[in-house]
Amino acid sequence: MALDFENVLDAENNLNLWYKLKNNEPLTLADIPEIIRLRWNYFRDNWEFIQEGYIDLIDDYPDPDHFRNEIELFDEFVKSQRTSGSKRNPFDNQDILFRFFTIFDNTLINSVNLTFEEQTVVNNRIGEVSLYTRGNFLAIREVFQEERDALADRASSTDTDYNRIFDRSPQTARVDIKNKDINKMYEMQESIKTVDFILANAFSLATSAIDPFALARSNANNPEIDIATYNSGSLVKLNYREDLQALAARTLGDPDKWIDIAIANGLKPPYIDEIGEKINLISNASGNQINISGTDNNNELNADKLSIGQIILLQSTTQTFPEQRAILNINEIPISGEIIIELAGEPDLDKYKLSEDAHIRVFKQNTINSSFFVLIPSTDILDDELTGDDTPWFLASSDVVERRQKIDLNIDDTGEINFDSTGDLQLSFGLENSIQAVKLKLSVEEGELRRHPEYGLVQLAGKTNVNVGLLKEALVDSITSNIAADERFSRVERLDIRYSSPINDTAAVGFQIVLVVRIAESGQLVPITFSVKL
Repeated sequence: MALDFENVLDAENNLNLWYKLKNNEPLTLADIPEIIRLRWNYFRDNWEFIQEGYIDLIDDYPDPDHFRNEIELFDEFVKSQRTSGSKRNPFDNQDILFRFFTIFDNTLINSVNLTFEEQTVVNNRIGEVSLYTRGNFLAIREVFQEERDALADRASSTDTDYNRIFDRSPQTARVDIKNKDINKMYEMQESIKTVDFILANAFSLATSAIDPFALARSNANNPEIDIATYNSGSLVKLNYREDLQALAARTLGDPDKWIDIAIANGLKPPYIDEIGEKINLISNASGNQINISGTDNNNELNADKLSIGQIILLQSTTQTFPEQRAILNINEIPISGEIIIELAGEPDLDKYKLSEDAHIRVFKQNTINSSFFVLIPSTDILDDELTGDDTPWFLASSDVVERRQKIDLNIDDTGEINFDSTGDLQLSFGLENSIQAVKLKLSVEEGELRRHPEYGLVQLAGKTNVNVGLLKEALVDSITSNIAADERFSRVERLDIRYSSPINDTAAVGFQIVLVVRIAESGQLVPITFSVKL
């Protein structure tokens, strides 16, 4: 892949011109280089008079020494061309913009009255760039990406995972990597991020950095801003390179409802972050913990990029498929600044080793991307009860018996809700949910749930002075009625209740119960053993 500096400069100029037009900033000759050739006579005849004005701008320029040097070179160039005797316009040279960019970048187009020809060129360029579509920005992005990849290939710094994902065959390294190569690749990456920011947001927005929450608050009583009240929602994947307006048009039928999606998902500018940031581990991962440094290469705090519940990706040279994990806890070591991150999921992070380039990838706060699901709000009100058409995708291919066991949140033996490795709620379904349902019925005391007073096991605590036979009858009635009220079960297959009297003063008084429940239709038996204290 060949390096093409001229195409890159054109792409940068077009991007810069688009931003200036959006912000109504004054234009320079560098913004519309087509008219530079028309200004030779002006510079030739007036250079000595206007040179001082450029010198006054040196101290405010980002690179004063570079600007000063170009002024001196331009002075020599103008004087040499005056005496060359050539009738050719020296500004016709295609390299003129590259040689004296700072001069043209500091020359306002309207610094002199425009000729008819100049005004026509300016109007045409402004009209062309003002009408840029998504396709134009994708083309600009491709130029930056090709230049960045070509530089990486030439210096043998292409990422192997990147080449594999995009099915690239990098060229053999031709030079040793140098600082200027790294800086140029960084510039290309920053330009790509700029284009991604534009692509991720609607061109018609008054500002591409609008905060939907601020807009919703400030326009709560404005009838022109229609932010709907939603009752439910569905999860979809964002398509790669799709912006919020396109997503709203695809899912809600109206691109103007992008703000509803932004509010529903807690999104803030830049809304979409497909690139993220790679942060290397500073030690081998262990159990559920990883360690990163307190600051990045730009001395920015890594803690500012993290939050509880945030989804991150883990990867290394041996663990090439990105693993999603949710952040459970963040601890900063005061002296070293090191950050210890505790992640959800199995304690098996030891596979991420420092010697294998173990790293995480984090995305900007309050953004989405095509790796994760997006909540699409809906005005439809969901029924409390599931119907035959509400079978979730993960049970669609299961038999009828398994689907009848319903779906619930998965809880552990202590009654706490279980979460998966991404921090999302785990679900209980199939036979597992039937067993969980029986355990819940027998662990909840009757009357404990206000809206379901009949749910749960009869309360026996404190009734040690009641006839044991009556207590056993109460237990039998309570257990059988709870099982009979649930359509998932056909009947109680076996129920043994044994009274346990105290052997000494410390022994518990109560009943030992062995229960076997038969699942409806399948006939499968579910054994449960538990005790009830008096």
